[in-house]
This record gives sequence, C-alpha cells and structure tokens, in this order.
Amino acid sequence: MGVRRPDPGPHTPAAEPQVPDPVVHRLGATQDGSAVLLAESEGHVLAFVADEDDAMVRVLDVDEGTQISAVRTGGAPAQLVMLPDGRAVASLRDKGELVVLAGAGRPDSKFRVERRIEVAAEPIGLALSPDDGTLVVASGWGRRVSVFDTKTMTRIAEHEVAREPRAVVVSHDGKRAFVSHAVGNSLDVVELDGKGAKRVVPMAGVEEFLGRGDESGTQSRMGCQGFTLARAESGKIFAPHALVFTGDASEASDGYGGGEGREAEVFHVPVVDEDTGKPLAGTSRLRAGLETHSGRCALPRAAAVGKAGLFVTCLGADSVALFDSDAVNPQDVELRRWAVPSGPVGIALDESRARAVVWSQFAHALTTIAIGDSEAPDGVKPFALSSFALARDVRGNAKLARGRAIFHATDDRRISSDGRACASCHPDGRDDTLVWSSPKGPRQTPMLAGRLEGAAPFGWNGDASDVSLHLVSTVKRLGGSGLDGEDKEALVAYVRSMRSPPSSSPSAKSTAWAHGRELFRSTEAGCSSCHGESGDLPDGDKHDVKSRAAGDTQAKFDTPSLRFVGGSAPYFHDGRYADLKTLLVKSDGKMGHTKHLSPSDLADLTTYLESL
Repeated sequence: MGVRRPDPGPHTPAAEPQVPDPVVHRLGATQDGSAVLLAESEGHVLAFVADEDDAMVRVLDVDEGTQISAVRTGGAPAQLVMLPDGRAVASLRDKGELVVLAGAGRPDSKFRVERRIEVAAEPIGLALSPDDGTLVVASGWGRRVSVFDTKTMTRIAEHEVAREPRAVVVSHDGKRAFVSHAVGNSLDVVELDGKGAKRVVPMAGVEEFLGRGDESGTQSRMGCQGFTLARAESGKIFAPHALVFTGDASEASDGYGGGEGREAEVFHVPVVDEDTGKPLAGTSRLRAGLETHSGRCALPRAAAVGKAGLFVTCLGADSVALFDSDAVNPQDVELRRWAVPSGPVGIALDESRARAVVWSQFAHALTTIAIGDSEAPDGVKPFALSSFALARDVRGNAKLARGRAIFHATDDRRISSDGRACASCHPDGRDDTLVWSSPKGPRQTPMLAGRLEGAAPFGWNGDASDVSLHLVSTVKRLGGSGLDGEDKEALVAYVRSMRSPPSSSPSAKSTAWAHGRELFRSTEAGCSSCHGESGDLPDGDKHDVKSRAAGDTQAKFDTPSLRFVGGSAPYFHDGRYADLKTLLVKSDGKMGHTKHLSPSDLADLTTYLESL
C-alpha cells in the first residue's frame, strides 16, 4: 500500500495513469493477532476479518455496515496482523501457510494475495514485535513457534513448544514471545533470536474449598482452553483460560471429575509479569466456595485490554465480558457483559472512538460495542451495541451449523448439569490431555476430529456400537438431560464432519518413515494385527493388555484408532505413557513386541506413528 505499480516502461504503449494504493494504517498500537483487525483508509474505519468458514479475508466498513472487498486466501484464515506499510498477514491453519495481502479493497486498489510463505503445520497465532520488525507465528499441530523478519519475510528462528499452541504475544522489548496452549498447564516463553532455552510458566491454580463441617482445604486445578492472550502497556500479560478439577483418577466417580460441591471447570485469568516471566502474586489462587453459575466464560477465545479493562469473548455463551484489568484476580471482578451473535472468536479495540469490534464466526456477523464513559467522544452512547450479518460466500449446511452451535454451547443442561460443553473437553474436536475420574475408572479424553470413521465400537471399554449411543452414555455421566430428535442428529453429524488435523504430506515420507511402516506391519512387532495395516482400522475387539488401573471396573479395553496418534499424548486409557517412545518400550509383551528394537528402529517406528 502506498507503493506505485510498476512503470510500464518507455517502449510500452500508453496506458491509463496508475494510481497508488490508498494508504491504509493500522488502527491503534496493538500488534497482537486476532480474527479481526482495525485499520483506517481515507477517513474510513475498516475491519479486516479472517473468515475461516468461507476461506477468505473480508474488508468491511465498520461505520457503514457494508463489505467493500474480499479475497480468497486458498485456505482457512485464523488470525491477522497488519504490517507498518498497510499489508496484512493471515495464517492459513489448514494449509501450513502465511499469506501476505496487499491493497485497500477499493475499486482503485484491488485486494490481493501478494505472497505465500510455508510454515509448520496449522499456523494460528500471530504477533508483531513492538518495532514491527519481527513476526511470530504459533503453529498448533506442528507444535512450533516460527520467527520472521518482516522486511524480508525470511525465517530467523524456530522453537519447539508444548502441544496445541494457539496465541502469542511479544514482550515490550521485542526479545521474548509468550505462547499459550489450547491444552496443558503452562505458557511457553521463547527467545526470538533463537538463543536460550525455552522457559515454562506454570498456569495451575489452587482452589480453596469448604469441606464438610468445619473442614476446609485446597485442591490444585489444571489449565485448559488457553486460546488467547492479551498484553497491556503496563507489562501485564493476561491469559484467560479454564481451570479444571478432574477428580481422583484412582477412585470411581458419578460422572467426570468435580465432586464435593466443586465445579469441574472454572474461568480463570492468571496475570503474568512479562519482565520476570512469572505469575503475579495471588493470581493462581481461586476464591473459596465456588458455585455453578450460568453465563461464565467457559470457552474464552479472544481477548484485548484497553482503558476500560480486559475484554474476553466467550464462545458458547455468545457474549463479551469486561473484567477489571487492575484486579489481582480479574475473573472475580466482571464489570459488564454483552450478548453478541453466535460464535465470537475475534475482538479489536478502537480506543479513539471508544468502541470494541467483535467478529462472530458462526453467525458471520460484525458487532460494534460502544464502551464510552463520561470522557467518550460526543455522541457516543455508553455500552450501546449494534451488529450486522454478512451474506455467506459459500452456502453452509444448516444441520452442521446447528451441530457446531450445540457442540460449543455452555450451560446447555441437556449436555451437562454443570454447564460444561462438548468443546470443554474436546477443544477444536481434539482432546484436553486430561484423565478424568469416571464410574468405570480413570478415562483419558479421546480425540474426535478425523478419528471416528471405521473406529467402532466407541468408548474405552467398547460399550457403544455407534457414536449416537456413545453420546447418550457420555451425556448421562455429565448429568445432562439428554438430546433427541434433530438436535441429536445435528450434533452427531457435526462431530463426524469436524476438520481433521493436518496430515503429513507425501514429500515428508522419508526412508525412516518407510522403515517404520515396515516395522509396524511386521509379524514380529504385531502392531497392525490389532490396529490395521495403516493404523486407522482397528479390529473392533476388546483386549486385556494388562493395563487395568486402580478404579477400573473392567480389564479389557477397546482397540483405538491410531489416526493422529502423534498429536494426542499422553497414551492409554489412564494416560500412563507420556510419549510414544515410552509406550513402545513399557508396553512390550502386553500388546505387540517393540522393546527389543534398536534405538534407530524405535525412532523410525515413532516417525511412522507420528505421520498417521
């Protein structure tokens, strides 16, 4: 933008004068990625929207409530940032690419894809350094953080991080990136120059609870749903997520976790000091006597911090909540809440006009929330809200849309008695890495997305012949009243349709992979005899592999599909094995024979399993 098109040259026939792209400026100082970013062009406020459903980036005029342009990106854009020259960068989570977008989207400046850059599998989170010289990319399935020079878009460094990274922010000095995860119990801190070891910031919480009679105590909770981060100019980093209590895995429970009057999952906002890389004192403590309440932000998906406080979009509750960013525990001081159209996944602040702009993916709607007060510009009515919906570029399937809404709905008592959604335990349709107490013993959450076809029966004990029957038993354990009719059909249809994680491309099939496949299919190892020639068609039988744990009511377990097994650690029904190598060695003689393999053979077999 602001760069004149190439001169046709002195020997080229005369052409109409070329007009420079209208200058587009990023609105405000934020350099954190989001599904919606704000910009100004020729007096207009524009919203650049990452529309995953229609695989395009849209440019909307916020004040006129109209779309002025759109560009197909060739993949599903997850987040956007804007470079100083007005070009936008989008992460395409299903293609393993970044795209650089130029043009203002007006008739005299066509919006266009200027460049494509390959990155690790499933790029999602984006952030720029304060000087705009560095772009940081968090790749979910690839478990990588990539660092690029924005002038040349060349890779500076790459870091391996924990499972399912989702959001990233850069410290004020531009030296470190903080990375949150959809699952797990920590933030990762990486040095952007590629030097120095990764640091881990624990995100566990301690709940003070009231026991029976005069007894009281504490209980550690584990983190999940870390889809978003927000950095304040004060140096505080806010990390909205959920803290879960899974129950005692060695003891049977009535449902999944919880018990003793405690909520299984609670909303929490730990605050980290970016200079020390540590949570602020008191931020990991939860209040005593937690009570189930409707409207909680169980699935936080986007956040932004401004003068009014910390804004968080709450997927499932279809709301935006405003919290006191100065409080030690922001989640305990909710200042305001607004209902917005279904599926709020992005938020951006326009501080100069005292408003927030929200993108709701499920409804394909943009909402403007006036957050003015006595110091707001003239004519701004405090807390007013307006929305406009966009026509879909691709006609969606109404049944799948309904199923998606039900899957993410919190406080739907048909699903659970305590307000948990399907997505609470299956973020993005995957697994939460957790092992929950249940009536039949410890049960690890299984991955759903891309793993159901050919995998019947379902449940760790193989008790359900199809997904619909397994849904009935799961909802019963959660204390839900149950789904029936079209809603039940819609939910099952959506679960079956969920986007699979990216799989390895044929070019990635190395010699090590080929040897690993040979080992997997060998009679000696015996892997394929139960899991199928390619790991995706299990034998449908139950086996006693000597894995019965304390609390288990049965000794035989269903053979699971191995699709995407490389990204679903830990392993076994009780999560006893932290990684594939440990599983291959420790389970020897109980299922298959792999302990005897040489280190190189084990590495090759692991390579093959990780590609499934």
